[in-house]
Amino acid sequence: MIRRARLPCRERRRQRDPHSARVPARVMRPRRPGAIRGQALIAALLVLTLLAAGGLLAGGELRARAHALAHARSVEVLATARAALIGYAISYAETHPGEGYGFLPCPDAGNTGSTPIGACGARGTAAIGRLPWRTLGLPELRDGWGECLWYAVAGSVKHNPKPAALNWDSPGQFGLLDPAGRSLQAASGDGMAVAIVFSPGPPRSSQIRPPTRGTSCTGSDSAAADLSHYLDPGHARAGSGVIEITLHPATLDDEAPNDLATWIGIDDVFDALRRRRDHASHLDALLARSANALAGRLAASRTEWLARHARPLGTLAVGVLPTAETLGIAAAQRPLIDDWHEQIRFAACPDGSDCIGVTRPAAPGERCRAVLAFGGERIRSGPERQLRTTAAERADPAAWFEGRNVAALRLGNPEFEGAAHFRVTAPDRPASEDVVRCLP
Repeated sequence: MIRRARLPCRERRRQRDPHSARVPARVMRPRRPGAIRGQALIAALLVLTLLAAGGLLAGGELRARAHALAHARSVEVLATARAALIGYAISYAETHPGEGYGFLPCPDAGNTGSTPIGACGARGTAAIGRLPWRTLGLPELRDGWGECLWYAVAGSVKHNPKPAALNWDSPGQFGLLDPAGRSLQAASGDGMAVAIVFSPGPPRSSQIRPPTRGTSCTGSDSAAADLSHYLDPGHARAGSGVIEITLHPATLDDEAPNDLATWIGIDDVFDALRRRRDHASHLDALLARSANALAGRLAASRTEWLARHARPLGTLAVGVLPTAETLGIAAAQRPLIDDWHEQIRFAACPDGSDCIGVTRPAAPGERCRAVLAFGGERIRSGPERQLRTTAAERADPAAWFEGRNVAALRLGNPEFEGAAHFRVTAPDRPASEDVVRCLP
C-alpha cells in the first residue's frame, strides 16, 4: 500500500479553499490599536482647525455687521439732528419775536443738553460743543456707539452774539474736505457749511471717555476740555476765519478716524424757509418799510440826502440802501432791515422829476421819481450764475440783478424792470426775480 506524503497544515487549507491564496496574509491581520488612535487624532485636529477658522470668520462677520448697524443708527440720529436745526432756524422769529429768521443755537458747553445763557464766543466766530438737544426739543440723541452728538456753528448764523446781517448770502465758515484734500461742497454760494453735527463713534486708543451716568452724556461739564477725547484730530474748532475739516469714510480700523458728520449750508436754511407760506409776505413787508422810510428821507431833503448817500451815474443818483438807523427806522425794527440792506439798491432822479421808467411783467409800466430795487436770491447755476462772496463781486450790480437793471445801476440808465412785490413762484427754486418798487 502506497501512502501519500502528509502535507503541511497550511497547504492542506489552501487545497480546501483555493481562494485563500489570493489574499495576502498580512491583510488578514488585525490593525494595531496605536495606529487607529493616531488617525483619529489627526481627524480631530482637522475638525478643530476647521471650527476655529469658521469661528474667526463668523466673528469678523459679526463685527462687521455690528459696525454696520451702529453706523446706520448714527446716520439716522444725525439726520434727526440736522432736521431739528433747520426747523429751529426757520421758526426762530416765532420763538424770538422781532429777531428774524435763520439763526442757529449756540452749542451745549456744559453738558446740560441746552444752549448756554449768554454769548458763545465773540461776534463772527465759530463755536463748538455738544448738540443742545433740549433747546432743539429733542430726546437725548445718541449715535450707534451710545455717544451723544457734537455740534459746530458758524459765527455768521449763531444766535448769540448775532451777526451784523443774516440772509441767504451769509457766508459759511467750515470748509469740508475729503481725505485727498478735495472740497466737499456745502449748499451755499461759497461752498462752505454754516453748521456741522458729529457722531464721535467709538473711542480711539488715545481717547479717554468716562462711563455714561444715567441719562446724561458722558464726559465732564466742559465741552472744551472733552473735545479731543470725542472728535478726531482736525475737527472743527472755535475761532474766526475759515476752518477746514477733513471728513473720513467709515472703517473697521480701530485707530483710523471714525467720526461721522452731516452739515448745513445757508441754502439749506433758506430753501426750507422759502417753503413757508408767509416767507414772501415777510420779506415784502420789510421792503415796503424800507421804501417808505427812503421816500420820507427824499421828500424831506432830496438834494442833501442824495449828496450824502448816492453817487451820480448818467441821469440818476444811485446808492446802496443805508442802515435802518440812517433811514430813521424805529430801533426795534432795525435788525430785520439791516439783515437785507446790502442787497437793496436805490436810484433817484436828482431834479425830482419822474425820469425813471419801470417795466412790469404782465402789467402796465410806471413813471417814478425814485425806485428801490431788491435783487432776490442769487441764480445758482448756468451762464447767468451769480456770485456774491467777495467784496468785488458784491459791488457789481450783476451779482444781484438781471436784465436792464444791471445797466441802470452800473451806468445810470433810467429804465428798470421787475415785479412790484417779492414773490415765490416755485417753492423748490430760488426766488431770483428782481423787485423794483416805485417811490413818490
